[in-house]
Amino acid sequence: MTKRVATWCFLTFAIPAVLRASPAPGAEEKLTLDAAVRLAFENNRSLAAARLQVEKATEELLADKTRRLPSFKSTVSASQLLTPVNFSFPAGAFGTFPGTGPIPASDTNITTPRNINVFLNSQVSQPLTQLFRINLGIANAAAARDLNREQVRDQELSLANSVKRLYFAILQGRSALTASDEAIALYRELDRTLSVRVAQKVALRSDSLDVQTRLAQEELTRLTTADTIASQKEQLNQLVGRDLRTEFDVEAVAEASMVEVDLRAAQRRALDERPDVKQARLKVVQADLDRRAKKTERIPDVALVASYVSNFNMDVMPQNMAMAGVQVSWEPFDWGRKGRELAAKSQVVNQAQLTLRETEDRVILDVNARFRKLQENRALVNVAAMSQSAAREKLRIKSNQFQSESALIADVLHARADLATSNDQYQQALLAFWTARADFERAVGEDVIR
Repeated sequence: MTKRVATWCFLTFAIPAVLRASPAPGAEEKLTLDAAVRLAFENNRSLAAARLQVEKATEELLADKTRRLPSFKSTVSASQLLTPVNFSFPAGAFGTFPGTGPIPASDTNITTPRNINVFLNSQVSQPLTQLFRINLGIANAAAARDLNREQVRDQELSLANSVKRLYFAILQGRSALTASDEAIALYRELDRTLSVRVAQKVALRSDSLDVQTRLAQEELTRLTTADTIASQKEQLNQLVGRDLRTEFDVEAVAEASMVEVDLRAAQRRALDERPDVKQARLKVVQADLDRRAKKTERIPDVALVASYVSNFNMDVMPQNMAMAGVQVSWEPFDWGRKGRELAAKSQVVNQAQLTLRETEDRVILDVNARFRKLQENRALVNVAAMSQSAAREKLRIKSNQFQSESALIADVLHARADLATSNDQYQQALLAFWTARADFERAVGEDVIR
């Protein structure tokens, strides 16, 4: 009786003390979930590259807007004749006039020397009918910029979801690690007790070997779990843009929230807010703008043009000329090429519309599936909580029976191990619920608070 009570006291106070004294892995820094998401938004390299694409699209949009303004073009060319050029004018080549006679009066030869000749041509052109096509191009560039913005938002939501899933996976591993630590401590104590009983020939050697086998298996499980946690922490460091060797610990999450979710409202919000739906709609807009731009090619290109020409070292030609007028360019016959190109653009619009409808259906299916998974994990948390309460009550009963000498120490140890397993199962169910909730928020397209 005295030995059993002493053993029970040792197990009650010594083992929890050992578990509390064992250092938690990576306890150098506490990283909250909000901080991890914020760091990912600030430092993730893939996200930074996507944001640069938005800046690039913005610059291209601003560049396209300048096409509506007058264009200035200057050309300067310098050349030298390889051989002299001779001009021969016979007498009277320009006519014979009373009082002056023939001009020229006799045969005349003019030789152009091999000097360096400079030709300067400056032109200002203001498009007129081309403005229709230019404005459509600007609208297309704006749609491309908005498309890149939605791609960035889609990447942000995916990044936040990945960070959350990794964070919860680390918490799940840490819970499993705690359960393994307690099981290892219990198996070691049970092995010690059985070793004494085997020596006293009151227990079988096979029982001791069975406990040692379970102890080795549990130690292997703990090693595998610890390695998995280490890999997950490296992956999380990579997502948040930190050194992969940065040590940190995670914080426990709150209990499962039982706030009811309106599925119909979630579906409507997903159709309004999901980046992939917005991208599909923008692609429809782009396809229609591209079709309209192709249609404007049938309109003649009309522009106001002013030019100024200067010649240097060219005595025969005028030195300065200034001109202004209207320039028209039109291709009246194209053998049906433009019509066929326009028909092809119309098919692209139809394809984009079909893709949009397919994307909307896929979004509804995704929201429904994530909603059902969330409901299932919420029910699983309730089941795990009941199992935890039952295991706690069984341990209390076995402890009382042990004190009254109606139960063995092995029964108490198994009850404690069952309670540790139930605690781990509850934590696993709770973290699975939060993972399902993160997936549901991602499916709805809910923005992450930064």
